[in-house]
Amino acid sequence: MQSPPAAATPAPAPAQAPVTATTALPRILVFSRTAAFRHASIPDGIRTVTEIGVGLWSVDATEDSSVFTAANLKNYRAVVFLSTTGDVLDDAQQKAFEEYIHAGGAWVGVHAASDTEYDWPWYGKLAGAWFVGHPAVNQEATVVVEDRTHRSTRMLPAEWKRLDEWYAFRTNPRSNVHVLASLDEKSYNPGKASMGGDHPIMWYHDFEGGRAWYTAGGHTKESYTEPLFRQHLREGIAWAAGIEDAKAVPPAAPAQVGDVKAGDAAAPVQAPKPAAQLMQSMRAHSVLADASPMMAMIPISLALGGAFLVAAIILGASGQGIKGPLLNWAFPGLGHVVLGHRKRGFLAMAAILGMFGCGLLIGGIDAVDSVEDAPWFIAQSGNGPIALAADWANQNILKTGKVGELLPAPPPNDPVRGPLPGKYTMSSFKGLGSANEFGTLFIALGGLMNFILIMDISRRD
Repeated sequence: MQSPPAAATPAPAPAQAPVTATTALPRILVFSRTAAFRHASIPDGIRTVTEIGVGLWSVDATEDSSVFTAANLKNYRAVVFLSTTGDVLDDAQQKAFEEYIHAGGAWVGVHAASDTEYDWPWYGKLAGAWFVGHPAVNQEATVVVEDRTHRSTRMLPAEWKRLDEWYAFRTNPRSNVHVLASLDEKSYNPGKASMGGDHPIMWYHDFEGGRAWYTAGGHTKESYTEPLFRQHLREGIAWAAGIEDAKAVPPAAPAQVGDVKAGDAAAPVQAPKPAAQLMQSMRAHSVLADASPMMAMIPISLALGGAFLVAAIILGASGQGIKGPLLNWAFPGLGHVVLGHRKRGFLAMAAILGMFGCGLLIGGIDAVDSVEDAPWFIAQSGNGPIALAADWANQNILKTGKVGELLPAPPPNDPVRGPLPGKYTMSSFKGLGSANEFGTLFIALGGLMNFILIMDISRRD
């Protein structure tokens, strides 16, 4: 529906005070009403907005459009349209929301927020663009981050590869908004949902006295367990709401959360209790990169792994042949066994495979990760094809959710701030992994042992 244009001149956005431990938390309204397609990931999105805002904001989640009144909206620092679809507000509610933005309010759009209110031209300008289509299947694509200085994208790599449902838009919003990131259409098959090579996917702008921030990600449930997507969303909401420092407040103690169903009025939502009773993965390298003492060993792993690899190549080439080194890399100890050094070969085989197995048992299969643990992987690759196979399974099976029930996991523990806020999951495909970093270390040590074994056989060959 279209509302009449606002008669008053838009008011300047009020100055926003930083959140501190002594101030009342700003309130965020999460609105997820759907009048067309309904995304199954909406409950996950509500939980995530709540979890990432622990200590920063409080959340009221609703699908009741009657909360869109001037008197009620003024209580909120920002309104998140979480995968809303279709015609969700009547004329009076639209007018109240316009006045809220004019008074300095903020709109945050997630995924299908651009598939909303096609007959309300003002909303289309606020959102930046309307959805027009997407490929038939979800695909992994490369998100090219164009602006890595904005707080909502500064944590992202220049090229961010992730799986989602990739929206195309009726018009290119670039001339009216500040584009944060776009899609590399060569990295996936857009089909009819191509935008001719210039495909914005995340953006923000100041709009008629208020602020607007949009991300097209968030179709899948798995999006809301991705550490980078969660940080991206947290900082986007914080920017829109004018919260100056999203790290200023320590996390509050988590409590239970409930799903919001159609017709529910706005109600406070809190973060869930971690399932501490389960032996789960403590996986969160991207979160703990600045805090984990284990990370200090990465340069050592990189140096040792590279040195052993180079030395093995040189010694193998200068010996009687490279058959032994190649066999040992293909399967630890195999070169010694084939070339007659059976006792040494079987002992080394047992030791290295034991280290590898302990690493998987302790850390889970994603302890072998050439993407997030690239420096470690140089040492881990000394285990040969078994490490490559584990990494392939991690990248192509575990991370795509093709196998394994997702189970709750306790949050990673920051030595300074304590347990980090948020919902963490692990796949049952990982087994009983309970300390991912130590699993990575065990597998790396096994790889380094095999590099030594490769050098040994190169002189015995």
